Amino acid sequence: MPDPVRTFCVIGDPIGHTLSPLIHNAVFRRLDVPMEYEAVRVPPDRLAGFVNEARRTGRPGFNVTIPHKQAVIPFLDGTRGDASRIGAVNTVAAVDGKLIGTNTDVDGCRAALARIGWEPGDGNVLLLGAGGAGRAAVRALSLEGLKKFSVFETDRSRAELLKTGLAEPMDMEMEILSSMDALESAVRQAGLLINATPVGMWPAVDALPLPDSGWLSPSGRVFDMVPNPVETRLIREARKRGCRTVPGIVMLVAQALAADTAWLRRPMPDGLLETCLTLCIQHLEAHGHAPDPHGR
Repeated sequence: MPDPVRTFCVIGDPIGHTLSPLIHNAVFRRLDVPMEYEAVRVPPDRLAGFVNEARRTGRPGFNVTIPHKQAVIPFLDGTRGDASRIGAVNTVAAVDGKLIGTNTDVDGCRAALARIGWEPGDGNVLLLGAGGAGRAAVRALSLEGLKKFSVFETDRSRAELLKTGLAEPMDMEMEILSSMDALESAVRQAGLLINATPVGMWPAVDALPLPDSGWLSPSGRVFDMVPNPVETRLIREARKRGCRTVPGIVMLVAQALAADTAWLRRPMPDGLLETCLTLCIQHLEAHGHAPDPHGR
């Protein structure tokens, strides 16, 4: 195993099919940085132990994915920037002997929205899911100037927490939807629909986060935050409806590059996003997928 002092990683549970090592190791090779990156499965009951071990061994940093983005915070020495505001961490850096949490998912969301040319004036915005990914999406939308949106979330308490803990402090008006009739109406009127749930993620690739994709407006935009497969069922059916789409792999790569910028304290070269997207697609094709990362 590589020396931990020179090894970044991503932690989560499950973690076996993450593309993060592929992306970060490609970046390190491109920049001639003597670092490596690995995936480490960390069950919830071992999270505290992992963080303590990372601190003890001097691991330079790590990424955090499901289910640890909020649970990891009490074990860190602090948070900064968007992580502090939204209460979720996806990137941890060792700074002067302390482990500091940040959130580059927001950067990834903004990159994905830019890829489909979305602007706040492009119609109603509907968010599916109010968890960690949803919180990053709301922060990204706020930074882009959005002031009003709707959320469909089966866990009412989580939706209320998103509203009172994040949307309202950022002066955003948020409507919580709970009925199927309200959801259908919102989908039909949405200029932008964001899936911030894991529905459709590998291996449950036939799952759809909507009861009926026929509700989608052909003039709308769809951003599915699920990174694998790239062409989820939602993306595929949205394209058939004529929607402009952007897959979660764009967000995944963009947030990874933002993490590398923070860790290495240097800007990433132009064109690296496209290079890493192509690399991810080639990897997925070799494993039986045939997705398209470039949207429509």
